[in-house]
Order: sequence, then C-alpha cells, then structure tokens
Amino acid sequence: MNSVILPPFPSEMEFIRYALDSAAIVAMTDVRGTITFVNNKFCEISGYSRGELLGANHRMLHSGAHDTLFFRQMYRRIAAGKVWHGEICNRRKDGSHYWVDTTIVPHINDSGKVDSYTAIRFDISARHEAEEKLRDIVNVDALTGIANRRRFQEHLEDVLGQHDTDPSSVHLALLDIDAFKEINDSFGHDVGDRLLKVISERLCTLVTASIFVARLGGDEFGIVMTDMTDAQVLDLTSQMLSSLRQPVELGSFTRRCSASIGVASFPRQAVTLDELFKAADLALYHAKGLGRDRVKFFIPRLRELALRKSELIHAVEVGLDHGQFRLLYQPIVPTNQRQSPSLEGLLRWDHPEQGHIAPGAFLTDMNDPGLQAAIGMFVLQRAFGDMKTIREMALQVGRIAINVTNADFRSDAFVNRFFDLCRETDLTPDHFCIEVTEGVFLGRDYQQLEGRIRRLHDAGVEIALDDFGTGFASLTHLRRMPIDRIKIDRSFVSNLTTSAQDLAIVRGVIDIAHGMGKVVTAEGVETPEQIELLCDLGCDYLQGWHFAKACNIAHLPYVLSHMPPVPKGSGAVSYAAAG
Repeated sequence: MNSVILPPFPSEMEFIRYALDSAAIVAMTDVRGTITFVNNKFCEISGYSRGELLGANHRMLHSGAHDTLFFRQMYRRIAAGKVWHGEICNRRKDGSHYWVDTTIVPHINDSGKVDSYTAIRFDISARHEAEEKLRDIVNVDALTGIANRRRFQEHLEDVLGQHDTDPSSVHLALLDIDAFKEINDSFGHDVGDRLLKVISERLCTLVTASIFVARLGGDEFGIVMTDMTDAQVLDLTSQMLSSLRQPVELGSFTRRCSASIGVASFPRQAVTLDELFKAADLALYHAKGLGRDRVKFFIPRLRELALRKSELIHAVEVGLDHGQFRLLYQPIVPTNQRQSPSLEGLLRWDHPEQGHIAPGAFLTDMNDPGLQAAIGMFVLQRAFGDMKTIREMALQVGRIAINVTNADFRSDAFVNRFFDLCRETDLTPDHFCIEVTEGVFLGRDYQQLEGRIRRLHDAGVEIALDDFGTGFASLTHLRRMPIDRIKIDRSFVSNLTTSAQDLAIVRGVIDIAHGMGKVVTAEGVETPEQIELLCDLGCDYLQGWHFAKACNIAHLPYVLSHMPPVPKGSGAVSYAAAG
C-alpha cells in the first residue's frame, strides 16, 4: 500500500480546506444561483470541467426528480439566512443522475443580507441504488417482474385517497386463472410458472396511466382502473379474457387457458379498501360459480348471500356441537323376496326454529369443505352405532348405505376412520354401502379419490352410484370406478308409466348395469304401477314412499314388518326378525 505524503500547510484553515476538498463536494453560488466556486470533487462527480461550471447557473444540474415546490421551499429558507439540509438528485454532463446529501449555508454580509451560498455535499448514490433495489425486492413479484401484493395495496390506498369523492371513478378487478392447479399437477410447477409469466406479459400490454396490474399471489392478479365507466371496465376486462384465451406455448406443447374476473367499484359499492377487496372477491366467486371464463360485477345480493352462508355455517357448527343432527333410515327393498332389505341413512337437521331440514337445504349452499367433512364424520360414526343397535335388535337388514361428498375423500381421514370404527364395533365392512354421486368424481385429485374408494371396495364395502343418469359422464365412471350398484334417479322413475322416453332410459340403464354385473335400485317409487313395471324390467331393488318414509331407528321394527309387499313371486313378506 502506497503512503501519501501530505504537503505542509501554512495554517490550520488551509488544512481544513484540504480535508474538506478531499472528502466533500463543495460549490459556491451567488444569490442568483450563478456558480462562483467548485472544488475538484464537484468536477469529478458532475462530469463538467471547472471552466464549464464557473459562471453557469446551478439550474444546469437539475435532474427533474424534484418538483418546483421542493426548490421553492429550499430557496425560501436559505434566502432567510437559515441553513438547509436535505437530499438532492442532480444530473451529470452525460445525463445520468446522482444523489447527494446536501447542506447549504447562506453567507450573511456586514449589512445583514445574504450575498452567497456555500453547498457542501456527500455522494450517497450507492445508498440510493441499494434502497432502489430493496424497493424492487419488496414491491416487485420475483417470478413475473410486475408489482406484488404489497405494492398493489399501496397503490390502491393512494388511488382511493385521491378519488374518495367520485362515486364511480375507481374499479378493482380480481382475476383468477381457471384450473391452474390442474396445470401445475399435470405438467409441473415449471410449466405453471411459465404460464404465470405469459399471463403477466399479456395483462401488461393493456396497462395505461389509469390501469395498474399486480400479481397478488398464486394464480390471482389484481387490476386497478381509474376514471373509467362500468362499460369501459367491462370492455377492458373482456379484452383481458380474450387475450388470455389465446394459445400459450409451454415448452414442447401448447395450452389454452381461461380466467375468471370479479369487479367492484369505489366508493359506490364499498367505502373502504377491505370492503372493496371483499366485494370484488364475491364477484369473482360468483363468476366461477357460473362456469368460469367470464367477468361479473359485484351486486349487493352477493353480499347478502355471503352473510347468509356465514350464518348458515355458524348454525351448522352449533347444531353439530349440540346434537341437532341425526340419521333417519329408509328401506331399500329387494324384488327378490328371499333377500333382506338394506337401509339408506338420511341426514336430518332438527333445527330449533325451522324444524326438520333435509341436507339439500343446507349442504349445497354451505360449500365449506371442512364443515362438510365434519358432517361426514358424524354420519359415519352414527351409522356404525346404529348398525350395532340394529344387530342387537336382531333385525334382518343387509347393509346401511350412507351418502358421501367430495369433502369426505379429500384426505385419508374418512377412510381411516371407517376402518377404526370396524375394529371398535366389531362390524365388518360388508355391513355398509357408500353412495357417491358423479360430482365426487369431478374433483381435482382423481387418482387419490379412486385409490380411497378402491380401498373401501376391496375390503367389502359396497359402492353405489347415486342419481345415475343426471350427470354427463356416468357411463365413463361406471366403467372406470369400482361401482357395485346403480341407483336410478327419481326423476326418471316418477314418469316411468307415462313417458316412453323415461321408460326407454330406465330399461337401458338396467340392461347396461346387468350386462356389467351390477345391481340396480330405483329411487322415488310411489305407486304399485311403477313397482310392477320395474319388476318386469328386472330392477333389483326399490326405494320410495310406497314402502316407507325415512324413520328413526326405534321405529324400524314396525316399519319393516308393515311394509307393502312386492307384487311378485311369493307375495307379502315381513322383513322384521322372527319372534
């Protein structure tokens, strides 16, 4: 390391000037801003020579980073003889910018007037660059390079503060990619990340001074639109959806995708940022519920529905905790009178104010997987307890069938609990039937679902496909899944004797099922004519009000012993236990 030999200084003041010139950027101007002195460091950082600077106005260094008010306040202070301190962004000769920590000291002459200014500056450009990088890290989404949720919220707060008196000048749109999880699961997260980048790029092509786009997390994007009418917002968001529908090249293959958008306006539909997000989210949820790939605007009814759903969920939770739910049982009657009937366990809610409520009145609207799974566990536990009681009562009953939902199969918990109960109650799996609808097969984790159903089936549990004929791919599922029983939906049975089309459908279902080695149950049987026709068609089991309504377990002996007979074969048979 080379040592530097300092020259001798004639006075202490000369040494101070040398030290200052070595460390600081120093300049002097007159009261008009004309530069009268600069040190070497000033020349170095600005890129100008001393000859170019002296005699020029200091305004030549303005970068445009500060507004007129900034300089007006600064000059007002130093003109009054007061020291000003702050950070200034200046412009070099080559056009680049640099930041300096600046102290301006006014010089007051003998008459008490300011006649010049001395500015002492220190280069803080590196610190500002680091802060800028940090701001990028904090405010920019690392994957897509657009604004993240934090920056989006800051922007939205600023916009709402500026437009709080205009009744429809700010719109918030929330955008979700449809079926994004399936893309990740099928092709991997690398492909999913690539898709997010492409979508970000396409959304940004529509950005203007009044449109702000950010990735909020996962596959959700946020768009803030200012000074636009509802019609303009609809046109813009429709353009976004149209752009996203265009094929995307993802490595070695091409994929089409779509998105759903929910829109809410401020302050017409929400007066706070939190309310605005909730309103847009409700509109997004509504768009998804209507089939996705569409834009829906918030309407007050959505908030009412959300409140009703929240109240319903709370009421169901209370009902589970307070024993308000129970299972009623309806017989499933064999047309072969040598066989014993089975039972379907039907969930009922004994609501303290509304009385008996069937599942269709609350499970569909609730749409809460966690709570639905809790209900499924309750049904499972109760069915095992009731089957044990039925055996103790010596009733001749085949199986108890219970209905399950997607929520029951979203993990191994339901199946594991089933086998735990088998061990705890000494009941074998062949005492039970699991009834599923086609909707269960439309979930995302199809392979896991199939594995859990096969685990039950292989142990001896009967698997029944309920409401057969009302879905779009029932035959596919009938072929692929381990289905033992098909239940013909009541909508076909009710018109069986009057509709040639329904008759043809029922006959075809029975023939197909029998051809595949499966048994058939007809639901909603209410008349002797239906029974006779179903027996002629070879239907294996009948279920409906003609035989019995659902009853509690205490009434089963009476119901089973007083059921009308199936008018075929040996005639009336009592299904209650002998003795």
